[in-house]
Amino acid sequence: MTEIRKTPLAQTFNRMMSRGLDHTDYTKLVRRVENGEDHVKVCEELGDKSHSYAEEALKKGHNDTARIFFMKAAALYRIGEYDLTYITDEKLRIYNKILRSFSKGIQLYDHMTVEKVELPYKNSKMSGWIIIPKKAPKDVPVIVVTGGLTGFKEEANAMAMALANRGFAILLMDGPGQGESLYFNKCYLEIDYQEAHNVMFDYILSRNDVGNKIGIYGMSFGGYLVTRTAGFLPHKLAACVSLGGAYEVAECLNFAPNWLNKFAVRFGKDEAYVKNNLLDKLNLKGIAEKITCPLLILHNDPDPIFSVEGAKKTYSEAASKDKTIKIFSQYDHCAHTDATEVSTFIVDWFTDRLFKS
Repeated sequence: MTEIRKTPLAQTFNRMMSRGLDHTDYTKLVRRVENGEDHVKVCEELGDKSHSYAEEALKKGHNDTARIFFMKAAALYRIGEYDLTYITDEKLRIYNKILRSFSKGIQLYDHMTVEKVELPYKNSKMSGWIIIPKKAPKDVPVIVVTGGLTGFKEEANAMAMALANRGFAILLMDGPGQGESLYFNKCYLEIDYQEAHNVMFDYILSRNDVGNKIGIYGMSFGGYLVTRTAGFLPHKLAACVSLGGAYEVAECLNFAPNWLNKFAVRFGKDEAYVKNNLLDKLNLKGIAEKITCPLLILHNDPDPIFSVEGAKKTYSEAASKDKTIKIFSQYDHCAHTDATEVSTFIVDWFTDRLFKS
Protein backbone atom coordinates (compact mmCIF):
# COMPACT_ATOMS: atom_id res chain seq x y z
CA MET A 1 0.00 0.00 0.00
CA THR A 2 1.39 3.43 -0.99
CA GLU A 3 2.12 5.72 1.96
CA ILE A 4 0.07 8.90 2.09
CA ARG A 5 2.58 11.69 2.60
CA LYS A 6 1.74 14.50 5.01
CA THR A 7 2.86 18.12 4.78
CA PRO A 8 6.44 18.29 6.17
CA LEU A 9 6.71 19.62 9.73
CA ALA A 10 9.41 22.06 8.61
CA GLN A 11 6.95 23.65 6.18
CA THR A 12 5.11 25.75 8.75
CA PHE A 13 2.36 28.21 7.89
CA ASN A 14 4.64 31.20 8.45
CA ARG A 15 7.43 29.73 6.37
CA MET A 16 5.15 28.94 3.45
CA MET A 17 3.48 32.36 3.55
CA SER A 18 6.73 34.30 3.84
CA ARG A 19 8.38 32.34 1.03
CA GLY A 20 5.76 32.89 -1.63
CA LEU A 21 2.87 30.43 -1.22
CA ASP A 22 -0.48 32.00 -2.06
CA HIS A 23 -2.88 31.96 0.89
CA THR A 24 -5.67 30.41 -1.21
CA ASP A 25 -3.37 27.56 -2.21
CA TYR A 26 -2.45 27.07 1.46
CA THR A 27 -6.13 26.72 2.37
CA LYS A 28 -6.75 24.18 -0.40
CA LEU A 29 -3.60 22.24 0.47
CA VAL A 30 -4.37 21.98 4.18
CA ARG A 31 -7.97 20.93 3.63
CA ARG A 32 -7.12 18.23 1.12
CA VAL A 33 -4.20 16.78 3.09
CA GLU A 34 -6.29 16.75 6.27
CA ASN A 35 -8.90 14.80 4.31
CA GLY A 36 -6.37 12.10 3.52
CA GLU A 37 -4.84 13.14 0.20
CA ASP A 38 -1.12 12.90 -0.52
CA HIS A 39 0.77 16.17 0.09
CA VAL A 40 3.12 15.77 -2.88
CA LYS A 41 0.36 14.91 -5.33
CA VAL A 42 -1.88 17.75 -4.15
CA CYS A 43 0.93 20.28 -4.51
CA GLU A 44 1.78 19.05 -8.00
CA GLU A 45 -1.87 19.11 -9.10
CA LEU A 46 -2.43 22.64 -7.76
CA GLY A 47 0.85 23.73 -9.28
CA ASP A 48 -0.16 22.34 -12.67
CA LYS A 49 -3.44 24.29 -12.53
CA SER A 50 -1.65 27.55 -11.70
CA HIS A 51 0.94 26.97 -14.43
CA SER A 52 -1.77 26.32 -17.02
CA TYR A 53 -3.66 29.44 -15.92
CA ALA A 54 -0.44 31.45 -16.28
CA GLU A 55 0.15 30.14 -19.79
CA GLU A 56 -3.36 31.20 -20.85
CA ALA A 57 -2.87 34.65 -19.33
CA LEU A 58 0.44 35.01 -21.14
CA LYS A 59 -1.20 34.22 -24.49
CA LYS A 60 -3.68 37.04 -23.86
CA GLY A 61 -0.88 39.50 -23.03
CA HIS A 62 -1.81 39.63 -19.34
CA ASN A 63 1.81 39.53 -18.21
CA ASP A 64 1.27 40.55 -14.58
CA THR A 65 -1.34 37.84 -14.11
CA ALA A 66 0.92 35.31 -15.82
CA ARG A 67 3.81 36.24 -13.52
CA ILE A 68 1.66 35.86 -10.41
CA PHE A 69 0.41 32.42 -11.41
CA PHE A 70 3.81 31.16 -12.60
CA MET A 71 5.26 32.08 -9.21
CA LYS A 72 2.25 30.52 -7.45
CA ALA A 73 2.95 27.32 -9.34
CA ALA A 74 6.66 27.39 -8.53
CA ALA A 75 5.91 27.77 -4.81
CA LEU A 76 3.51 24.82 -4.86
CA TYR A 77 5.94 22.56 -6.69
CA ARG A 78 8.73 23.59 -4.32
CA ILE A 79 6.72 22.76 -1.21
CA GLY A 80 5.58 19.53 -2.85
CA GLU A 81 9.05 18.14 -3.50
CA TYR A 82 10.57 19.56 -0.30
CA ASP A 83 10.61 16.34 1.71
CA LEU A 84 11.65 14.06 -1.16
CA THR A 85 15.21 13.53 0.04
CA TYR A 86 16.58 11.31 -2.67
CA ILE A 87 16.99 12.25 -6.32
CA THR A 88 14.23 10.06 -7.73
CA ASP A 89 12.33 10.36 -11.01
CA GLU A 90 9.45 11.91 -9.08
CA LYS A 91 11.68 14.54 -7.50
CA LEU A 92 13.34 15.44 -10.81
CA ARG A 93 9.97 15.68 -12.56
CA ILE A 94 8.62 18.10 -9.97
CA TYR A 95 11.85 20.06 -9.72
CA ASN A 96 11.82 20.52 -13.49
CA LYS A 97 8.37 22.05 -13.05
CA ILE A 98 9.75 24.42 -10.41
CA LEU A 99 12.44 25.58 -12.82
CA ARG A 100 9.97 25.93 -15.71
CA SER A 101 7.44 28.00 -13.74
CA PHE A 102 10.01 30.06 -11.86
CA SER A 103 11.94 30.83 -15.04
CA LYS A 104 8.85 32.11 -16.82
CA GLY A 105 7.61 34.04 -13.81
CA ILE A 106 10.79 35.82 -12.79
CA GLN A 107 11.35 37.13 -16.30
CA LEU A 108 7.97 38.89 -16.33
CA TYR A 109 8.84 41.59 -13.78
CA ASP A 110 8.69 44.85 -15.76
CA HIS A 111 10.89 46.93 -13.47
CA MET A 112 13.98 44.73 -13.57
CA THR A 113 16.06 42.79 -16.07
CA VAL A 114 16.60 39.12 -15.30
CA GLU A 115 19.30 37.02 -16.93
CA LYS A 116 20.00 33.31 -16.56
CA VAL A 117 23.52 32.63 -15.25
CA GLU A 118 25.56 29.43 -15.65
CA LEU A 119 28.97 29.65 -13.98
CA PRO A 120 31.54 26.92 -14.71
CA TYR A 121 32.80 25.51 -11.43
CA LYS A 122 35.47 22.84 -11.23
CA ASN A 123 34.05 19.85 -13.13
CA SER A 124 30.49 21.16 -13.11
CA LYS A 125 28.56 24.43 -13.13
CA MET A 126 26.39 26.55 -10.86
CA SER A 127 23.00 27.82 -12.03
CA GLY A 128 21.04 30.90 -11.09
CA TRP A 129 19.94 34.39 -12.04
CA ILE A 130 21.27 37.93 -12.03
CA ILE A 131 18.59 40.53 -11.37
CA ILE A 132 19.19 44.22 -12.06
CA PRO A 133 16.61 46.99 -11.51
CA LYS A 134 16.06 48.84 -14.79
CA LYS A 135 16.81 52.25 -13.29
CA ALA A 136 19.91 51.04 -11.43
CA PRO A 137 23.13 53.05 -11.80
CA LYS A 138 26.17 51.36 -13.36
CA ASP A 139 27.77 51.10 -9.92
CA VAL A 140 24.74 49.47 -8.25
CA PRO A 141 25.72 47.28 -5.28
CA VAL A 142 25.13 43.54 -5.72
CA ILE A 143 23.84 41.14 -3.07
CA VAL A 144 24.67 37.45 -3.47
CA VAL A 145 21.68 35.51 -2.10
CA THR A 146 22.43 32.01 -0.82
CA GLY A 147 19.87 29.38 0.12
CA GLY A 148 20.26 26.65 2.71
CA LEU A 149 20.28 22.89 3.08
CA THR A 150 16.64 22.43 2.05
CA GLY A 151 15.52 25.83 0.72
CA PHE A 152 17.32 26.86 -2.46
CA LYS A 153 17.28 29.85 -4.81
CA GLU A 154 13.56 29.66 -5.53
CA GLU A 155 12.72 29.90 -1.83
CA ALA A 156 15.36 32.57 -1.25
CA ASN A 157 13.74 34.61 -4.03
CA ALA A 158 11.45 36.33 -1.51
CA MET A 159 14.46 38.04 0.06
CA ALA A 160 16.00 38.67 -3.35
CA MET A 161 12.87 40.52 -4.48
CA ALA A 162 12.77 42.61 -1.31
CA LEU A 163 16.33 43.73 -2.02
CA ALA A 164 15.78 44.26 -5.76
CA ASN A 165 12.70 46.38 -5.02
CA ARG A 166 14.92 48.66 -2.94
CA GLY A 167 17.35 49.08 -5.84
CA PHE A 168 19.98 46.39 -5.30
CA ALA A 169 21.20 44.07 -8.03
CA ILE A 170 20.98 40.41 -7.01
CA LEU A 171 22.93 37.30 -7.87
CA LEU A 172 20.54 34.50 -6.91
CA MET A 173 22.44 31.22 -7.22
CA ASP A 174 22.27 27.55 -6.39
CA GLY A 175 25.81 26.77 -5.26
CA PRO A 176 27.38 23.35 -4.72
CA GLY A 177 24.92 20.91 -3.16
CA GLN A 178 21.90 23.10 -3.84
CA GLY A 179 18.86 22.80 -6.07
CA GLU A 180 19.39 23.03 -9.80
CA SER A 181 23.18 22.90 -9.49
CA LEU A 182 22.99 19.62 -7.56
CA TYR A 183 20.08 17.85 -9.23
CA PHE A 184 20.91 18.63 -12.85
CA ASN A 185 24.60 19.63 -12.90
CA LYS A 186 25.89 17.15 -10.28
CA CYS A 187 27.63 20.01 -8.49
CA TYR A 188 28.09 18.52 -5.01
CA LEU A 189 28.42 20.26 -1.67
CA GLU A 190 31.95 20.84 -0.44
CA ILE A 191 33.51 22.01 2.80
CA ASP A 192 35.28 24.95 1.14
CA TYR A 193 32.11 26.58 -0.13
CA GLN A 194 33.90 29.93 -0.12
CA GLU A 195 35.60 28.83 -3.33
CA ALA A 196 32.22 28.74 -5.06
CA HIS A 197 31.32 32.14 -3.64
CA ASN A 198 34.64 33.46 -4.94
CA VAL A 199 33.69 32.40 -8.48
CA MET A 200 30.39 34.26 -8.04
CA PHE A 201 32.21 37.37 -6.82
CA ASP A 202 34.61 37.30 -9.77
CA TYR A 203 31.65 37.01 -12.12
CA ILE A 204 30.08 40.12 -10.59
CA LEU A 205 33.35 42.03 -10.85
CA SER A 206 33.67 41.03 -14.52
CA ARG A 207 30.40 42.79 -15.49
CA ASN A 208 30.31 46.43 -16.52
CA ASP A 209 26.63 47.00 -15.66
CA VAL A 210 26.93 46.57 -11.88
CA GLY A 211 29.25 47.94 -9.22
CA ASN A 212 32.00 46.34 -7.20
CA LYS A 213 30.35 46.63 -3.79
CA ILE A 214 29.28 43.10 -2.93
CA GLY A 215 27.07 42.05 -0.04
CA ILE A 216 26.14 38.50 0.85
CA TYR A 217 23.03 37.05 2.49
CA GLY A 218 22.26 33.50 3.57
CA MET A 219 19.48 31.79 5.50
CA SER A 220 19.74 28.73 7.76
CA PHE A 221 22.61 26.54 6.50
CA GLY A 222 23.19 29.34 4.02
CA GLY A 223 23.72 31.62 7.01
CA TYR A 224 26.63 29.42 8.00
CA LEU A 225 27.96 29.41 4.43
CA VAL A 226 28.02 33.19 4.10
CA THR A 227 29.76 33.76 7.42
CA ARG A 228 32.33 31.15 6.45
CA THR A 229 32.95 33.02 3.21
CA ALA A 230 33.16 36.33 5.05
CA GLY A 231 35.96 34.84 7.14
CA PHE A 232 37.92 33.62 4.12
CA LEU A 233 37.26 36.48 1.69
CA PRO A 234 36.77 39.63 3.78
CA HIS A 235 38.56 41.77 1.17
CA LYS A 236 35.85 41.05 -1.42
CA LEU A 237 32.84 41.77 0.77
CA ALA A 238 31.22 45.04 1.77
CA ALA A 239 28.65 43.42 4.11
CA CYS A 240 27.37 40.03 5.31
CA VAL A 241 23.97 38.98 6.69
CA SER A 242 23.28 35.61 8.33
CA LEU A 243 19.67 34.66 9.13
CA GLY A 244 19.29 31.60 11.36
CA GLY A 245 22.85 30.44 10.64
CA ALA A 246 25.10 28.01 12.50
CA TYR A 247 28.45 28.02 14.24
CA GLU A 248 28.47 24.20 14.47
CA VAL A 249 26.37 22.76 11.64
CA ALA A 250 26.27 19.23 13.06
CA GLU A 251 24.06 20.36 15.95
CA CYS A 252 21.06 20.31 13.60
CA LEU A 253 21.17 16.50 13.81
CA ASN A 254 20.09 16.81 17.44
CA PHE A 255 16.82 18.16 16.07
CA ALA A 256 16.52 15.79 13.10
CA PRO A 257 18.97 12.85 13.07
CA ASN A 258 17.57 11.71 9.71
CA TRP A 259 18.94 14.88 8.10
CA LEU A 260 22.22 13.02 7.81
CA ASN A 261 20.74 11.58 4.62
CA LYS A 262 20.19 15.11 3.26
CA PHE A 263 23.86 15.91 3.82
CA ALA A 264 24.84 12.63 2.18
CA VAL A 265 22.82 13.40 -0.96
CA ARG A 266 24.27 16.90 -1.15
CA PHE A 267 27.86 15.77 -0.69
CA GLY A 268 27.34 12.83 -3.06
CA LYS A 269 28.70 10.47 -0.39
CA ASP A 270 27.24 7.78 1.84
CA GLU A 271 25.98 8.66 5.30
CA ALA A 272 28.83 6.95 7.17
CA TYR A 273 31.46 8.88 5.22
CA VAL A 274 29.71 12.19 5.81
CA LYS A 275 29.31 11.50 9.52
CA ASN A 276 32.90 10.35 10.05
CA ASN A 277 34.78 12.67 7.72
CA LEU A 278 32.84 15.81 6.84
CA LEU A 279 30.30 17.00 9.40
CA ASP A 280 32.84 18.03 12.04
CA LYS A 281 34.50 20.30 9.46
CA LEU A 282 31.35 22.36 9.00
CA ASN A 283 32.00 24.94 11.69
CA LEU A 284 33.38 28.45 12.15
CA LYS A 285 36.29 27.60 14.46
CA GLY A 286 39.20 29.83 13.53
CA ILE A 287 37.06 31.41 10.80
CA ALA A 288 34.58 33.71 12.57
CA GLU A 289 37.49 35.64 14.08
CA LYS A 290 38.62 36.58 10.55
CA ILE A 291 35.36 38.31 9.64
CA THR A 292 36.06 42.04 9.29
CA CYS A 293 33.27 43.31 7.02
CA PRO A 294 30.04 44.75 8.46
CA LEU A 295 28.10 41.81 9.88
CA LEU A 296 24.43 41.32 10.75
CA ILE A 297 23.22 38.18 12.53
CA LEU A 298 19.52 37.49 13.07
CA HIS A 299 18.40 34.51 15.14
CA ASN A 300 15.69 33.08 17.34
CA ASP A 301 15.86 32.24 21.03
CA PRO A 302 15.22 29.38 21.12
CA ASP A 303 16.00 28.04 17.66
CA PRO A 304 15.36 24.28 17.43
CA ILE A 305 17.81 23.69 14.56
CA PHE A 306 20.85 25.96 15.06
CA SER A 307 21.29 27.21 18.61
CA VAL A 308 21.22 30.86 19.57
CA GLU A 309 24.42 30.17 21.52
CA GLY A 310 26.13 29.44 18.21
CA ALA A 311 24.86 32.70 16.72
CA LYS A 312 26.13 34.62 19.74
CA LYS A 313 29.50 32.88 19.45
CA THR A 314 29.84 33.89 15.80
CA TYR A 315 28.97 37.45 16.76
CA SER A 316 31.40 37.63 19.68
CA GLU A 317 34.31 36.13 17.72
CA ALA A 318 33.84 38.24 14.58
CA ALA A 319 36.46 41.00 14.29
CA SER A 320 34.07 43.37 12.49
CA LYS A 321 33.95 46.88 13.96
CA ASP A 322 30.44 47.21 12.58
CA LYS A 323 28.47 44.21 13.80
CA THR A 324 24.89 43.73 14.94
CA ILE A 325 22.99 40.80 16.40
CA LYS A 326 19.19 40.82 16.55
CA ILE A 327 17.47 38.09 18.55
CA PHE A 328 13.77 37.26 18.20
CA SER A 329 12.54 35.85 21.48
CA GLN A 330 10.35 32.96 20.40
CA TYR A 331 10.67 29.35 19.31
CA ASP A 332 11.30 29.54 15.58
CA HIS A 333 13.94 29.06 12.87
CA CYS A 334 14.89 31.89 10.51
CA ALA A 335 12.29 34.08 12.26
CA HIS A 336 9.50 33.13 9.86
CA THR A 337 6.98 34.37 12.40
CA ASP A 338 8.54 37.84 12.06
CA ALA A 339 9.21 37.66 8.32
CA THR A 340 8.12 41.22 7.49
CA GLU A 341 10.24 42.77 10.22
CA VAL A 342 13.18 40.54 9.25
CA SER A 343 13.11 41.36 5.55
CA THR A 344 12.72 45.10 6.03
CA PHE A 345 15.41 45.18 8.72
CA ILE A 346 17.85 43.37 6.41
CA VAL A 347 17.07 45.63 3.45
CA ASP A 348 17.48 48.76 5.59
CA TRP A 349 20.75 47.45 7.04
CA PHE A 350 22.21 46.73 3.59
CA THR A 351 20.96 50.12 2.30
CA ASP A 352 22.66 52.02 5.09
CA ARG A 353 25.98 50.34 4.38
CA LEU A 354 26.08 49.88 0.61
CA PHE A 355 24.10 52.83 -0.74
CA LYS A 356 24.80 55.50 1.85
CA SER A 357 28.45 54.79 2.69
